[in-house]
Parts: sequence; C-alpha cells; structure tokens
Amino acid sequence: MSAAEVAERTGAHDVFILRRIEDQRLFNLDGHGRGSGWAGNITVAPGEEPMLHEAMDGRLVRKNSGVPFRVFGPYWSTSVAIVPVEHGVVVFGGGDVAGCDDAVLTAAASQVMGHVSAVPGGKREADDAELRQALEALEAMDTSTIHKAATQLAALAARSLSCEFGAVLLNGSPPQLFMADEGWRPAGTKDEVVAALLPLQQAASEGMLVEQDTAQSAFPYRPLSREDGLVARLAVPLGSDGKLGVLVVAHAGSAARGFTSLCQKVVSTLGENAGRMLEAQLASGSPPAPRPD
Repeated sequence: MSAAEVAERTGAHDVFILRRIEDQRLFNLDGHGRGSGWAGNITVAPGEEPMLHEAMDGRLVRKNSGVPFRVFGPYWSTSVAIVPVEHGVVVFGGGDVAGCDDAVLTAAASQVMGHVSAVPGGKREADDAELRQALEALEAMDTSTIHKAATQLAALAARSLSCEFGAVLLNGSPPQLFMADEGWRPAGTKDEVVAALLPLQQAASEGMLVEQDTAQSAFPYRPLSREDGLVARLAVPLGSDGKLGVLVVAHAGSAARGFTSLCQKVVSTLGENAGRMLEAQLASGSPPAPRPD
C-alpha cells in the first residue's frame, strides 16, 4: 500500500515513514504530504523527541489540539498518531487522523513501512536544484549598496524557506537592522528588534543556531518570541566567525513548521556566500548603509 493510499485510508494529510538507522536514530525515508516533500531531510534522535520516544517503547501515541504543536524535528500539526512498527515508526498527522481507529492505523503503518525501502529516486537532484536556485537568486541581487544587498538577502532567505520573517543584523555602532520587505513584521521598535537579535548573533557566531520551537528558546526576547507569534527560528553567521553580523529567518504560528536539513543547508550556504560578498563590498569602500526607517 502506497503512502498516498494510507493517507486516504486514515484521513491524514501527512505521513512520515521514519526508519531506524545507526545509533537508534530515525530517518525520514518517504511518505505523503510533508512526509514526501521532506524525504531524506529529517534525522532525529528519539531520546530527544518525547512523542517518538514513547512510540519507540511500543505504544501508539495520539495527540489532538486546537493549536499547532511540535510533533518531532521540524514537523508541527494540530493532530497526530504515531504508530510503532518493525524498523521504526510511522507518523500520521493532520486531517481526520484523530478519529481513526487504532487497528486501522496499525495495519496501515505496517503496510506502508513494508512498501518503502529507500528515499525516492530523483529527490537528491530536486534538493540540489533548490539550492542552486537560491544561489542563482543571490547572484542576481542588486548589491550596489549595503542597504539593498542586506534587505534583499533577508527577503531571499525567507522566501527560499517559505518563512514569514527574515532579517539581517550587521555589526557596528550602532548595529544596522535590515528586514525583509514582505511577510510578518514585529510589533516592537527597531531598537527592540535589534536588542532581541543581538543574543542570536552572538550564539550564531559559534555556529548555526536552530530553534525548532521558540517556546524552548534560550533567547525568549520580545518582540521576536513565541508570545509574539514566531514558532521556529534559524540564525547563521555572516562573515568570518560572524564578525559581519547575522542572518535570521523564522516561521510564524500561522504556518507553523521548523527547519529540515535542506532548509538549514540552503540558509547556511546563502549566509556563507553573502558574507563573502558583503565583506568584499565593504572592503572596496561601498557607501555605508543608511539607518533604515
């Protein structure tokens, strides 16, 4: 039985086939909906994921809520059923899965796990194409001024990951903030946004910062917190060791989701290449960026 047939039978919008690999980690082979779109791009440790950990102990796990919650890794939903099977678990999310009978879920999970043995052919090529498109868009940006380059970088990174928020913070006295012209906007002042981004910049200078659920963030500062509507954030350094600044993208609760390994690769690559571009521009004597309105 295919993942699409399983989704129809159980009423789920998303199906994730998570197979156990080395070190007891789970790897998303394929599925339906986001389970298919994210195939090959999720690897999680059940010990760090409470719902998966419970399912791996042999229990069918259910949860239903009026608001989105994080199920595992980057996946958020309002309803979920996680079924333990040989070699891993199958996650059914969204739709009418909350009302599906245990026996139907268990049978469907066993059948779909036996149907899939590898990530679909062509998925790697599709992922590589997505990365190439982002880099081509970066090369096509207007970099005549730092202001244009940083603003367009924030918008490109957000758009590439379907994020609702994107921003670039460049170090200086004072720091310079550039936010994407489209999408979600924080309610606070620019100084408040800068103050909320500075801790992220410091953390990202030591390596990419991934927050799949801002409710668990070590940096819960408004106006960029869970209370303000942001559910997941990703920050990457700009310039050598983040000396130039930081690029931050985030998902809002209106489209709750986190960041797959492909998402992380795309933004990390954009940050690395844009950092070199901005450093070269500054070294060539590009006019200083005006403080945005």
